[in-house]
Amino acid sequence: MKKTLLLFAALFFVSGACFSRQKKEDPYSDKKLHPIERTGLQKFLGTNRYDVLEECSVFVKTLTGSMKAKKGSFIYRRGTDIAGFRLYYDTTAYALQMAKEARETCIAAIDRYFSDFESKSLNRSLSAKKSRRLYGQAGAYIDYGVAIDMMNYKAKPNATFGYVFVKGNPYFVIHLDKAKNLTLEGKSSSDYGNLETIVVNFYFTRKQAQALKDFISNQNVNELMANYDYKEIEADAQNDADEYNEQEEYNEAGDFEEDYEERDDFTKIKM
Repeated sequence: MKKTLLLFAALFFVSGACFSRQKKEDPYSDKKLHPIERTGLQKFLGTNRYDVLEECSVFVKTLTGSMKAKKGSFIYRRGTDIAGFRLYYDTTAYALQMAKEARETCIAAIDRYFSDFESKSLNRSLSAKKSRRLYGQAGAYIDYGVAIDMMNYKAKPNATFGYVFVKGNPYFVIHLDKAKNLTLEGKSSSDYGNLETIVVNFYFTRKQAQALKDFISNQNVNELMANYDYKEIEADAQNDADEYNEQEEYNEAGDFEEDYEERDDFTKIKM
């Protein structure tokens, strides 16, 4: 009986240790992020990290509080399960990337947003601080910098998913908390730059959210992993900095006004 208990304790300890190692595995480790070797010049310049594929657009809020649709691109890190998008946010370029678990959390959040939108279960009176975290959270990875093709900084922010009403229109939102600037670990901010990122919010209409969902789906990423022809792709950085004409591409009122009028009172939240 004593031997049996000792054996059970040993097995429990080993399984617990294995679980702990699996739990702590970093989906954005250097080895995971760069499975394909780059040249010394590419490493120095910070280029050739991912493939720039389809065009996309995302809304951002300007310093004056107005909403602007920014033109960007969907991106995929070849040889990995990491995909996302890149664009200019104010004067800084960001490349938001999500591994499998984060992608699946984001997709589930988009589905919740669609469901709550259709059933009019979005809560207009809920504070943005709460509503932008309602649909879950996941660890993400970003490259960022002043040039979209040479982003010199990196971080691993926590991403939360939810929705936010802006001028009566409910957007799906990906919120990035502040995070440590991993490029400047051990450096002085006065000499090298900011030691942490700013808070960032990316806003999506239903059409934009659907496009993101389709691109980061497991089906699409698995196809990219298996079938993508890895040729050098010329990135058009100038186009990525352009803004969409909001009136032509996205009529904000047209997207939402029919379902969400100011006189409506949407108080029910589906959890």
